[in-house]
Amino acid sequence: MTSRLRVLWKEIHSELLNDIHAGHYAVGEKMPTEAELARRFNVNRHTVRRALGLMREDGFVFSKKGSGVFVTGKNATYRIGKRTRFSQNISADGVPSRQITSVETRHATRLEASKLALKTSDIVHVAEGLGHLENTPIMHSVSRFPSGRCDGILAHLQTNPSKTDAFTALGIADYLRKETEVTAVTATAMMANILRCELGAPLLRVNSVNILLDGAPIEYGTTHFIGDRMVLSVHTD
Repeated sequence: MTSRLRVLWKEIHSELLNDIHAGHYAVGEKMPTEAELARRFNVNRHTVRRALGLMREDGFVFSKKGSGVFVTGKNATYRIGKRTRFSQNISADGVPSRQITSVETRHATRLEASKLALKTSDIVHVAEGLGHLENTPIMHSVSRFPSGRCDGILAHLQTNPSKTDAFTALGIADYLRKETEVTAVTATAMMANILRCELGAPLLRVNSVNILLDGAPIEYGTTHFIGDRMVLSVHTD
């Protein structure tokens, strides 16, 4: 009986992949529910769940918390180098979009002060945002900018979420990536809710520091990427 169940979920996995490749389910489209698939294949939901789980591991589908299972597009590649730019990095893999979800101005924390060469009594401007690909959240970011060098940046970001354009508007024509730290983590309840992924889903956390050409820090950022939708590519140019 156990052997037959193993064959069944593999057959379901193969059949659903054929459906995706044949175009029956488009990229971003919601798959039938476990109950619907169980009726279609005349099996229990546990068997369907195993088939969908393998498809998720292989990157063919992804889950949205409270919404269901959706067909995955190709993974987005995020290029990490001296000049890392969100839209330029991901545009080769699809049409990226970015939105600012909240802004605030406050005193720097000890870590922020260390990264931005500030004192804890100094002020930072903070912008929180989401990045989407194919209408699906793929990243959540928090950017901290030092006051003085970046005064006015939040107003620009609320009009146009491009950091590069905001820096340009402030007279900063170019900037470089000084530091990048990548850590594998799992989604907390808060991050799962923000990124609409499963609690405990694999994420990549990237902490970074961007600097002016003279070495002065202008941004300390923390970004969480959905692990099964992103490929991080490190370049030394």
